[in-house]
Amino acid sequence: MRILSKPIFLGLCVILSGCTQRFQDTNATIKEAFFGFESVDMSSEHVENLPYASAYARINGKHRIFLVLAYAEQNPATGKTQLKWMSSDKAMIVTENGRIIKTLSLPSANLVSLSATNTLPTPSADNAPWQAQYDWQPNYSYGHQANVQSHFVKNEWLTSLLWSKQTQLIEETVTFGALNTTISNQFWVNEQNTIVKSAQWVVPNKLHIELEILKPLALTLPQGNEK
Repeated sequence: MRILSKPIFLGLCVILSGCTQRFQDTNATIKEAFFGFESVDMSSEHVENLPYASAYARINGKHRIFLVLAYAEQNPATGKTQLKWMSSDKAMIVTENGRIIKTLSLPSANLVSLSATNTLPTPSADNAPWQAQYDWQPNYSYGHQANVQSHFVKNEWLTSLLWSKQTQLIEETVTFGALNTTISNQFWVNEQNTIVKSAQWVVPNKLHIELEILKPLALTLPQGNEK
């Protein structure tokens, strides 16, 4: 199921290609974020008026970039909705249940796939320990097994560009036994059990992504927008 229709996606491409001067002036690409350009700062009015869901991303602690939701599609294997966030130069971050499960066209490293023995659980302190499998590039590194444990850290009030809300901070400890490596991921979960912000290592010691949802996907789109 594709929630965004082809005409909507074509309109999105116009925005991402910089045809709108206002967007071009305020957006930043993935490469700019890596190589020292200034962070992007969007006005609340600009983000609110865009007809698309949007997010900020910060990669490897560098400058902040602006992403727009290009597609929302159902994962046929799990029935969960996958969100595909795109930058102005067509780099992409894919999330499911708030987790980053794939990246495309990032300069230094990319997550090819994140999967679980069963369905990827929504981050929660109540999750039992589970096993994940990571595939990443470069060097065609596939089949890395990891054990994941979750715990509650604290309640935290978050303020973003368009919203303020109470959240629970959940931390996951991800241990790669064969690599002798442990990473920690943080997820801020709102009262609707939705991830509104996260800080995730998606390739250990190579690719860290902070993702903040500015304007969430409206799931009540007309049926005519489904494909």
